[in-house]
Amino acid sequence: MTPPDRRTFLASAAALATTAVVGAQEKEAKPLVAYVGTFSSPLKDTLPTQVDLPPGNGRGIHIFHVNRGTGALTPAGVAELGTSPSHLVANAAGTRLYSANETDCVNQEKPPHGSVSSFSIDPKTGGLKLLNTVPSGGAGPTFVSLHPSGQWLFVANYFGGSR
Repeated sequence: MTPPDRRTFLASAAALATTAVVGAQEKEAKPLVAYVGTFSSPLKDTLPTQVDLPPGNGRGIHIFHVNRGTGALTPAGVAELGTSPSHLVANAAGTRLYSANETDCVNQEKPPHGSVSSFSIDPKTGGLKLLNTVPSGGAGPTFVSLHPSGQWLFVANYFGGSR
């Protein structure tokens, strides 16, 4: 194998450098996003006996863009939920977000239970789109964890065990 001549070497090096710059620009174009789950107020779809104390002042999942240089947060929207999405987890690819919604009941169903919601994440803005909400299998879900395979979701309920 003969080594490349100088012209071929320089052309290849320039192509690699251009690819690296374009790749870095694309990476920086994707925002760094922080999601903050809050206790919502007023709560929706709750038992008549459930008291919203202390009252939350959140409206759901608050979205912030993070300045990579300073760490400053800039509000970028809210995925409004009246079910207190208190714990959040994203999948490894950053395409889905899951929330444990810390309430005692959804749609007055018996026995009392909370819920878990799934969202798609917009890759350009970090915005959320609600995909689905399902019962958590117990009242007051407080924790949600995603298996590394992305195929299993674990929910810990304050009342009623785990699922």
